[in-house]
Amino acid sequence: MNSVFGSDYREIEETTNGIVFNIEHFHVHDGEGIRTNVFLKGCNLHCPWCCNPESISPDPQIAFYKKFCTGCGKCQNICPQHCIEITGDGKSRTDRSRCIACGACEKVCPHGARELFGHRMNVAEVMEDVEKDSFYFMNSDGGMTLSGGETCLQPEFARALIEAAHRRYIPVALETAGAVRWENLWKVAELADEILFDLKTTKTEHFAQVGNIFLKKVLNNLHNLTVNGKIITVRCPIIPNFNDTAEHLENVAKIATDFGIKKIDLLPFHQFGRHKYEAIERAYCLKEYPEMEHSKVEAMADCLRKRGFQVSVGG
Repeated sequence: MNSVFGSDYREIEETTNGIVFNIEHFHVHDGEGIRTNVFLKGCNLHCPWCCNPESISPDPQIAFYKKFCTGCGKCQNICPQHCIEITGDGKSRTDRSRCIACGACEKVCPHGARELFGHRMNVAEVMEDVEKDSFYFMNSDGGMTLSGGETCLQPEFARALIEAAHRRYIPVALETAGAVRWENLWKVAELADEILFDLKTTKTEHFAQVGNIFLKKVLNNLHNLTVNGKIITVRCPIIPNFNDTAEHLENVAKIATDFGIKKIDLLPFHQFGRHKYEAIERAYCLKEYPEMEHSKVEAMADCLRKRGFQVSVGG
């Protein structure tokens, strides 16, 4: 690490760590400019439409893509827990009750049938990867975006990442659903340059379907962020038969107006993450749902634009 940061910062960055399940480069919809997205593992909500189900558990976990498996047995031979067997159909099967998600099977699989979601990384390791895109950040007014999961469930790690990014003159956007204690939210949001606030629904009875926290608390957190002068974009997933209604749109507009928020993202429901549910053996109840028609979501966006909001579809 560059000595300009001093020995104190070096020690902090090398000893502060958390669980990261992905780092993706060249995003353009998660904050201004070109972004590098750092996804932290663990979420306290259970949205049925989640496209990153691997983000929900706070622990590392192995995904298995059956269609790529040839039953070669390399994973079985290397597994330290002896929890993998080759079944009658020539595929491997993992006893997840014994799996410790060490990642040994991922490393030896020649066909990419196994993937470890979740690695413990320190701040220095994350920033080494993020810094590769510094040129693009400078030329697009971009930066790093912290996402998840719920970023604020790892508040110390997330805050340390933002501090490290700022030492490198990299702006940071924070994505959060705001369904956490205010103290943990503010620990991270205080230093973020912009906030992408995921507003799942605007009806109390609907919110009970995605989490064990009251919608009122989420809205209080959103209000507190605006009072503290944070730059906020409200992000609204649009889910068929759940919140794809004029009533929901009106509620979003009212909340944004009351809180002085001008930017709204509408995120249409899609099926891009469907294959991950099977890979981690997690039930997916929306597999028969149709994807949201782009024209319908654009019409919703136009209604909001006519009321003076800056609206984008898809981020």
